[in-house]
Formats: sequence, C-alpha cells, structure tokens
Amino acid sequence: MSSNEPLTNEDRRLAAKRKLEARLDAERARRKRTMTITVTILSVLGLVAATTIVWLAETYVGTVNCEWGKSKNTLADTVKDRDKIIKEQPAERQGDAAKYLDELAAGVPKERDAPEPASNVPVPFPGSHRYVKKGFLFVSSKTPMTLETSRGSLPITLDHASAPCNTAAVESLAKGGYYNGTDCHRLTNSANLKVLQCGDPTGTGMGNPGWTSPDEAPEGLKSAGGMQNPMMSPGPVVYPRGTVAIANSNNAMLGRSNTGGAQFFIVYADSQLTPDFAVVGHLDKQGLATLDAIAKTPIVPGLDGNKESGKPKDPVTIKAAVVK
Repeated sequence: MSSNEPLTNEDRRLAAKRKLEARLDAERARRKRTMTITVTILSVLGLVAATTIVWLAETYVGTVNCEWGKSKNTLADTVKDRDKIIKEQPAERQGDAAKYLDELAAGVPKERDAPEPASNVPVPFPGSHRYVKKGFLFVSSKTPMTLETSRGSLPITLDHASAPCNTAAVESLAKGGYYNGTDCHRLTNSANLKVLQCGDPTGTGMGNPGWTSPDEAPEGLKSAGGMQNPMMSPGPVVYPRGTVAIANSNNAMLGRSNTGGAQFFIVYADSQLTPDFAVVGHLDKQGLATLDAIAKTPIVPGLDGNKESGKPKDPVTIKAAVVK
C-alpha cells in the first residue's frame, strides 16, 4: 500500500494492536526488572539478616562472658619482705614465722603462669542443661578429665552447667599442662571438712596462674543446718562426696571476692562449707576407691600443729591431667 493511500479500518486496527502489544511487552519487561531488583534486594537483606542472626547466636546465645581478674600479689611478692615480716611478729613466734616464710620461699621457683582462658565460654543452650554450643554444633555439657596420679587414676566429669567460667578455666589449665607434675598439697580430716586439695605447683597453697576466676556460687546444695550470722557469709551447706570445687581465699568481712584460680579440692566424704566454692564437676564412681585410699594417708601437720590438715605423708602427684 502506498503511503499516499488512505488507511483502512483494518490498517488502523492492526496498528492499534501492534501499539498495544508493544506497550504490554514494555510493561512486562518493566515488571520483570522490578521483580528482579526486588528479589535481589530481599536476597541481600535476607543474607545479611541470616548472617547477623548466626553471628549473634554464635557470639551470645549459649555463651557467657567471664571476667578474669589479676592476682594482687605473687608468692615472690609475699616473701620478699621476709625479714620485715619476721620482726613484726611477737618474739615467741618469730622462729615459726621464719620457718613458714622459708617454706614459701622454697615454692617460688615452682610458680607457674598460664594464659587467661577464653573470655567467652559455653553454657547450656537455653532450655537444655545437657548440651553446650561448639561452633555450629551442640555437644555434651560434660567434659571428661582424668587426673593420672602417683596413687592411681581420678576420673572427673567437668560440668559446664554448674560453673561455666571456672569449669572452662580448669579445662584450659589441664589442656595447657599446668597441673602436670604437681603435688596435691593439702589433705584434711576434720569432722566437717574431708577434702584433698590440688592445683598449686608451689605446694604452698598460695600459688596461682597469674589470674583469678569469678565467683560462681553453687546451687542446689543442702543446708547443713545450724545458726546463721547475718553479718557473715550464708550458713554452711553440704558438699557431697565426690564433689570437685574451686578453692578460694574469699573473705566477706574484708570485701574480698573473686579469688579462685587453679586450685581445686575433691571431697572424699560429705563436708560442710559456706556456699562460696564453685562446683566444677564430680569424681566418677570408679575413682572413689582411689580417693578413699588417698584419704587414709597420714597427714603431716603444718607449723600450726593442726593434725587434721596438712600435706599427705605419701605424696599425691598429678602426673598428667588429661581432657578427652
């Protein structure tokens, strides 16, 4: 058809149809581009949200932040003023003071430092006391650890649910070899306290790894009964046979707290103590016979003459602390 010829109605309908189809194609293309952009944005946002959630869960959910303190003084700091300390004692006690400080001085070369444990440690995932988070996995909240001693094996189950910071500290120290080749320096046999205390390389009871652990009061221990002094710590509770807890030098009257560290004690018969000692685990049943044999060891009293508390006459040496 010549361009000069008039358009028929059919030509007009075809032209209108082509314009409509072109407009519809353009609209579909626009919608497709919009949808693609929207999907891309949502995907990016979803990825960011998912990554954030995973990071938050990994960092905060199922973990607790532990604040490790700094030891105020070392064993070396304690004995450096030996002569001054002795002179400050009454004349009749200066001889014993000299012997005591000499014992402390003998432990100075044995002091060991250890790196601070990780600040962020696992706790049972919300709603569960059986599992803790490890990366993207959930593993048992209980960690087996065996003290291979000169008197036999003491298998222990560490429990992250009861005292997560202190349990993590013991596990870290064991893995780092801190306890290897150290003697358990204290055995008690009083009416209310029957424990074997270990974890001090110096053997003096004053050694520490260079840092202190936060207090984590035990829960669920039965009251030992008796009168309570509201000015002092809470009344005594019973630490059951087989309990493994962290030793400390806390003193409520002096405002001294958070003084735990590497030292721990194992209870060989129900004992009464204030609820100030973090429970990190329990001795497995197969280790009780070994502990009972150790408990029968004669005690060498200290300078205070206390026959119910002192070093075991036959040394109890931790050859290795093995965490499985």
